Amino acid sequence: MEDNSNTSLPFKLNCWKHHAGFIAKQIKQIKNIEELKNTPSLLLTIGESQMDLYLGKFTPFEITGFTKNFLKENEVFKYESYEQWLFSEGKEYRLITLPDKSTWTIRMGNQKENYIHVHPGRYSLHTIRVRALTLKTAICVMAYISIHKNFSPDLGLINNVRKEFLNAAPVKSLSSTSGLGRLINVFNNL
Repeated sequence: MEDNSNTSLPFKLNCWKHHAGFIAKQIKQIKNIEELKNTPSLLLTIGESQMDLYLGKFTPFEITGFTKNFLKENEVFKYESYEQWLFSEGKEYRLITLPDKSTWTIRMGNQKENYIHVHPGRYSLHTIRVRALTLKTAICVMAYISIHKNFSPDLGLINNVRKEFLNAAPVKSLSSTSGLGRLINVFNNL
């Protein structure tokens, strides 16, 4: 499994947090319970807040490629020009639209070698808004089901996985329209 979800330099795109296709591939690589036990440490990069998860067709490499082309076309790809352009309107970010009509936020990265931080725009087309613990739960539940092959994501299984792998409190109910149920359906269909 990839613990470094960056794409190529100078981009920072946290795929564990923002790219459903990447996550689905990582889930399929978890082959046994020992690997699942190590997964929560990889999920620390998800953090504890809410985020937008991209469900669209573009790969992380394609997303950063479109972003790179946009920045080059506007002559703001190099660090100094990027920084100046980014802050020129008094904001700390800019929005760009990709060919699939999804909106992406670009901001200054925390490290000079990853100075272009890219993530889906809030409530953008081809995204869903998710809570961090919900995303972590869905990842661990889907990995557990993948390992055991004959389980379905019922409330008992979900709560056992939350307790054992995430040290999280149980959920009281589950529906296909709730955040967790909806996210499990997303991963089932990828």
